[in-house]
Amino acid sequence: MSARDSEVTWLIVGGGIHGTYIARELKESDITPDDLMVVDSKGELLASFRRKARACGMETLRSNYVQHIGPSPFGLERFAEAKVRDDELISTQNSQPRPTLDLFVEYAEQVIERFDLQELVREATVTGISGDGPLIVETTTGSIRAANVVLAVGPNERFNRPAWAGDMDRVSHVWDEPTAPPERIEDGERVWVIGGGTTAAQFATSVADQAASVVLCSRSPLEIALREADPRWLNWQYITKQLHSLPPGSQARYDRLRKARKKGTIPPYLQRELDKTDNLEHHHEELTMVLETRDGLRLTGEQGAVHQADRVVLATGFESVYDQPLVERIASKLELERGHRGMPVLEDSTLAWRTRDGECSRIFVTGRLAEGSLGAFAGNIPGARRAAERILNPQPQRNPHQAASPSP
Repeated sequence: MSARDSEVTWLIVGGGIHGTYIARELKESDITPDDLMVVDSKGELLASFRRKARACGMETLRSNYVQHIGPSPFGLERFAEAKVRDDELISTQNSQPRPTLDLFVEYAEQVIERFDLQELVREATVTGISGDGPLIVETTTGSIRAANVVLAVGPNERFNRPAWAGDMDRVSHVWDEPTAPPERIEDGERVWVIGGGTTAAQFATSVADQAASVVLCSRSPLEIALREADPRWLNWQYITKQLHSLPPGSQARYDRLRKARKKGTIPPYLQRELDKTDNLEHHHEELTMVLETRDGLRLTGEQGAVHQADRVVLATGFESVYDQPLVERIASKLELERGHRGMPVLEDSTLAWRTRDGECSRIFVTGRLAEGSLGAFAGNIPGARRAAERILNPQPQRNPHQAASPSP
């Protein structure tokens, strides 16, 4: 898309899973390509997803084969059958089969090509949004006028880092580099991976063959869960009952979501992989200090235990998307309502971000920004589908709390 295209009906900020899914849904509706744009800093759809998946050593998705960016639930399954790649749909106890990362990405690329979605992308970084009528989207390559904007943004590169991490060459975050895990370490190194979730476990098992030893170090005991939340959170009626009965943006919604999400858990199949890796062990310990020495790194635990390592890799998650600087700038400039801990106050039926005077803005959100309305799977692929349904086909509003201000 050229720089002269400066006015559209729909502009999507972010070309990840959610931005790509919603772009396809809009493209399939009555929105013409000239009225639709995706602004992404990488300039390529799903680039950030592929980079992060490669960097943590992901081999299969946690979600099953009906969760993808295509229009038909069984599109990925049919793609696998047509390519004689059924063996890349991995049987999973108590769940439908899960696709390999390669299969998922190749199917996604086919969907992007089939719907000409890459043609909608402008490579730029959005720096702000203003405007009382048409929205003015400021980017690093100029301004764009848009009638509607969908924020499909995540926490970006804002990773959680322990206070002790500092600036040491041998201490890095799992997503600091785009290379595969084995390329991040040297043969025979003693590697510590800090974190207790899926990303940490994937990285740890990926480097075990190359490392002399691997320690997976977490503050809490490892928690095992097949899914990141109770499957009932996939059901819209359940979401409505659990969340929409509470004031939007309220602490009550926030707390219910935190209780529902099994954050930092490891699925059973990954636990089995950890258990059968001979040179990998788990330490339930919180580190308080890491120092560089002539022999590598000196790690000190909260109980005073001292350990030696050659490399430390952090898999300690992201900062909250609510605090993302772009989100804060947009909310401030457009006077958008925020609730507990910065949660966007949304119209549940449309995902429109409400202004401080209670009106619906033309800013719509998806992903974790929409979890207050979409529930525990908001940041996952099912959340993208739910967001598209709300934004494109809003339902009648029956929630008595929608006109109310958030309460503590």
